[in-house]
Amino acid sequence: MRVFFLEDFPCGCAHVAAVVEDCVGPKLGVAVPVPGFCDLERGVGAVHDPKAGTITFAAYFDQWSERQVWVQGTVDAMQLAAGSITFGDMPMRSIRRSHIETWVKKMTAGGLAPGTVTTRYKNVRSVFRAAQRDRIIGADPTDGISLPRRRRAEAAMRIPMPEAVGAIMATADPRFATFVALCAFAGLRLGEAAALKVDNIDFLRRTLSVSRQAQHKRGGGVEIRPPKYGSERVVYLPESLLNMLAAHVERGIRPHGCSSEPATARRVGTTFGTSGTRRRAQPRSRASGCMICGISTPPA
Repeated sequence: MRVFFLEDFPCGCAHVAAVVEDCVGPKLGVAVPVPGFCDLERGVGAVHDPKAGTITFAAYFDQWSERQVWVQGTVDAMQLAAGSITFGDMPMRSIRRSHIETWVKKMTAGGLAPGTVTTRYKNVRSVFRAAQRDRIIGADPTDGISLPRRRRAEAAMRIPMPEAVGAIMATADPRFATFVALCAFAGLRLGEAAALKVDNIDFLRRTLSVSRQAQHKRGGGVEIRPPKYGSERVVYLPESLLNMLAAHVERGIRPHGCSSEPATARRVGTTFGTSGTRRRAQPRSRASGCMICGISTPPA
């Protein structure tokens, strides 16, 4: 006898239809309930292994995350979300909707922005969905959780007036003014502008290729990585910005030599950020393939 297929019955239990194989062919037997193969409390009849559900969230996350193909930014985000939960030491099968709601409430009460709460929730939810596909749990406790309300992007976004941009550029260090201009007039994100190389600019065709970004590492330091998914692009530059970039290169780029670490702009009293966290630019003595500091050229 072997298990041939599974069916859900009105009682909410998963029943196993036994099949008897003989020389003639399979014959359908009587469907009988199999204790432990359904989630009686949730009443969903989702089939899973009851013994596998004893693994804790933290242990399952460690095992599952090792199998994922993630860039470093995703690794950091997933670890941050998994480290913020309040049920890491609980068995997966014991985690209920109420635990998720308590965790979301704690993040909200702790002052995290609605967008941050939503991102962490989605990251943790992906773990539960993976556990459900692995038959670790019978149902996803994150289904239907109410999240803090987010403002509409068009209402929350603040676009600086031309006078404000002009004031920043007028008072900024000449090298950092180029950084501001790239963000304001070419539409580059902060990390994209910080990782720009001379090789990314085609002065003849008046274009700029966005192919990488600089991001702060957890624990300190900066790394260069591909830009946000789907954000690699070619930007056409206005003549005034092109002339500013040309003057920037002529004024400050050395013909050779650079360090292996990415550069950040010199401290000029202007705050900027990457990865959603506002940071103050730290002084660096060398650049690393990035032209914003205007100190050295990118490595070959």
